[in-house]
Amino acid sequence: MLRKPKLHQLLILFMVLSLVLAPALSAAGPGAVPEKVIDNELVVSTLGQDGSIEGMQVLNHIRVFGEGTYPVQDTSRFKLASIRNLYGSEKINYSDSQINVNLNTQGFSDLYYLAELDKEEIAKADLPVSINLEFYLDGKKVQPAQLAGRTGKIKIVCEVENLTGESQMLEFKDPEGQPITKEMMVYTPYAVSVSGVQLDNDKFANIQAPGVPEVSPEGVLTNVQGVTSVSWTVPLIPPAYPAKQYIVLEADGRNIELPSFNIGVMPVLPTTSSIDNLTGSLTQLYDGFDQIAKGIGASNKDATLLYGLSAVKDGLHQVVDGLGTVKSNLTTIRVGLATPNFDASSYDMGSGTDANGLQPGAKDAIGLMKNTIDTQLLAAFGGQKLALGLMETAIGTSADSGQEPSASTSLYNDINYLKAATAGTPAHQVITNAIEPKLQAMNNNVKVFRDGGTMVTSTGSMAFPASVTAVELGSKTLSEKLGQLDGGLTMAVIGLGALDANGQPVKTMVNGKPASLLYALDYLQDSISGQMIPGITQLQDGAGQIGSGALTAKDAINVGLQTSPVMMEAMNQKLATADTFLGKPDGATGSVTYVFQTPEITTEGQAVKYGLGAIAVALILLLAVGRPPKQAFEAPAEQA
Repeated sequence: MLRKPKLHQLLILFMVLSLVLAPALSAAGPGAVPEKVIDNELVVSTLGQDGSIEGMQVLNHIRVFGEGTYPVQDTSRFKLASIRNLYGSEKINYSDSQINVNLNTQGFSDLYYLAELDKEEIAKADLPVSINLEFYLDGKKVQPAQLAGRTGKIKIVCEVENLTGESQMLEFKDPEGQPITKEMMVYTPYAVSVSGVQLDNDKFANIQAPGVPEVSPEGVLTNVQGVTSVSWTVPLIPPAYPAKQYIVLEADGRNIELPSFNIGVMPVLPTTSSIDNLTGSLTQLYDGFDQIAKGIGASNKDATLLYGLSAVKDGLHQVVDGLGTVKSNLTTIRVGLATPNFDASSYDMGSGTDANGLQPGAKDAIGLMKNTIDTQLLAAFGGQKLALGLMETAIGTSADSGQEPSASTSLYNDINYLKAATAGTPAHQVITNAIEPKLQAMNNNVKVFRDGGTMVTSTGSMAFPASVTAVELGSKTLSEKLGQLDGGLTMAVIGLGALDANGQPVKTMVNGKPASLLYALDYLQDSISGQMIPGITQLQDGAGQIGSGALTAKDAINVGLQTSPVMMEAMNQKLATADTFLGKPDGATGSVTYVFQTPEITTEGQAVKYGLGAIAVALILLLAVGRPPKQAFEAPAEQA
């Protein structure tokens, strides 16, 4: 039995449906037989933890038109556990599957009663749409109650299927106007509405209701005052829509609680306007396919898609060839700048190669030159300057004198010693006039050879710029410039990129982009050859298939234009017979709507509860009615 607050909501919902579904009728005159009887049923099925139906109730609204008191006889196809008059004081008699009540009518009168099916009868109920509801937590299938208070990623999958399909022989005309009889599956058209799925934003995040075209409609999310509501509409109307579809809800939850939500199943009546709209749409599709076929054209037909694709493809082939030439030339430059895997430490000047027989590139040669200057020439210049300094010390100055000649005394000291010893002799004149001037010139020239200046010769003097110090400074400057040149070439080599053992660019990416010019060219060439050109080829093939299939599509659309009205009529005929679930009075106009209630997931008290979500319009009507249902009349079904 539904709880009283939920019963109020259910009743209001049913009143709304009844007002919508009931046609407008004028009051009839008095008579023994009612002028008209309308029987609207709302079948409410309560789903259990395993998704099966645990309880089934039928809220029935019977409206009788006329003047006077009329006996109303309703039928029940199933055994009832209880039946209850919700508003009136009329006594309801139930016996032998018959529901009898007398209604006093002035213009029209309403009877609302709630009937609960016997548990054993639920399995016999042939519902037009099946509902398969599954709950998952972190990818593992669970029962709804197991979600209460948990934290993790939840997923709810609801599969719905129209079970009313039956094979019928339909007659229509082909595009040439010839009659055709074809066996086709015809369904009673139903639409499924899932509503009342409300997720507290304090408990749920990353809420998604993804869809898959043609098999799973996407949900509609609305966020109002900290609550995200999700709803779906699923048309189960073959052949326009699949008979079997599903919906998905995903979210990250913590301390999970989820109110019960409703899955409504309502008949959908195809109208003449919808048929006309469909016919117009099919006509537009026919014209569209004709334009597609002309637009696709052929590779040799100007101003068509295939012609344009062929031209683009040829142009891309030329781009690839050009990129290959540029890449080859730049690779040659790259190898000329720096030989891949060249080993400068094993370079042999005699053979001009390293230990692996590789010759140096320009950058390698500059590196070798700079290394020779830094490690050999500059060291040699230092040694020469040291030797010249020792020579200058050995010669000494003209003031050196007074010491006994020895290995440590200067030449000037020794000459002065000899001059003193040979004073007044011819030897003194030789030392003074011949040896001493030469020693002075030698002393001067040693300094000039080391530091630069004017060199003294037997014929005079001359400037000597190529001193050891000057050459040393020039070598240092050359080394510095070679270093700068090496740095520039290094940047060029880095910009061109490294090469592997096969001379191909090394694949290096920085921030998702090629890090070198050679790899960029290689990458671009591969992208065009491996992706763009095959993609255009696929486009050509696909466009060709679309073009060749356009005539077939037009023929199929022609068939659709002929069969659509016939199919709509067959669906309307099936819909006319799907006007009751429990049963209806003879001659009554009936309608039936189905609602499936899911378990409520809560951490408070009882883990699973059931109920309908609040409906704003229903609440307004409830206030307008201003009275609760009667509580006094409730009896087991077997009692009158």
